[in-house]
Amino acid sequence: MREGEETMQVKVDPEEIKRIKAEIESLEKEKKEVQAKLDELQKELNIWIQKRDEKNNEVKQLRQKAREFKAKRDEINNQIQELKKNREEINAKLDLLYQEILEYRTKRDEYNQLRRLKMPSEKIQERIEKLEWELQTNPTITPEREKQIVDQIQVLATELEIIQQAERFHQKLQEARKKVESLKKARRAISMEIQKLANQSQQFHEQMIKAFNQADEVKKEADGYHAKVIEIRDKMKEVRRELREIERKIMEFDEKHKELIAYKMVARMRARKDSSFEKAVEALEKFKRGEKLTLDELLLLQRYNLV
Repeated sequence: MREGEETMQVKVDPEEIKRIKAEIESLEKEKKEVQAKLDELQKELNIWIQKRDEKNNEVKQLRQKAREFKAKRDEINNQIQELKKNREEINAKLDLLYQEILEYRTKRDEYNQLRRLKMPSEKIQERIEKLEWELQTNPTITPEREKQIVDQIQVLATELEIIQQAERFHQKLQEARKKVESLKKARRAISMEIQKLANQSQQFHEQMIKAFNQADEVKKEADGYHAKVIEIRDKMKEVRRELREIERKIMEFDEKHKELIAYKMVARMRARKDSSFEKAVEALEKFKRGEKLTLDELLLLQRYNLV
């Protein structure tokens, strides 16, 4: 008897077939339970992923808001720097004006110290005009009187020049003081604007810090959810390995079950002395050995449902 025939004449125990079928049913039940567990883990995973993604989106929004606050703060700080620059320019102008004021006051006081007459400029001018009139209209004026008048006019004219110079420097002094007051007023306005902007900058800075801190806190929550995601994924890996192992066992038992059924069928067919079936068995043995089958042999295998 050939090797294939010996294999196909193995005695089949019906109880063994029942036991294997029971094992398959038990494994299928276990597979459903494990698959259900995997499905539950997937649902739980989806929940944690959603929570994590929502928190990460919240973090993104908070950080964007913080960046907007920072941009506004920086914009205001740039305005403050420009205003400070303008204020420094005003301070430089004031320093020059203070120096001019000191010079104008000194010059004015110096001219005032040169004065010899306690007489206003109008009276001096009137006196000069009277003396000039006398000089021009008195035909009998003596040389001594003429010299006296000329000397007086010269003294008065010098006094008038001193007064005019003192008044000129006093006028310059007053104009410089007005410029000082105007610049100081502008400086006060700039300082008030700087303080106003500084308060706004501080508010935006505090809002920026608050938003960044909130983002950090929410990020911690998101990281906690992500850790949960990783934990569940690790569990799912274990469950999938368990599921694959069960499926492997089911496949092994299923193959054995099919083999025993095939043996049983072979025995039945041989009992009927079916020559075509004998050829199908030989073709099955060739197929198991990896040998090439003819079309007729393939048809025989399909006919007896051996493949």
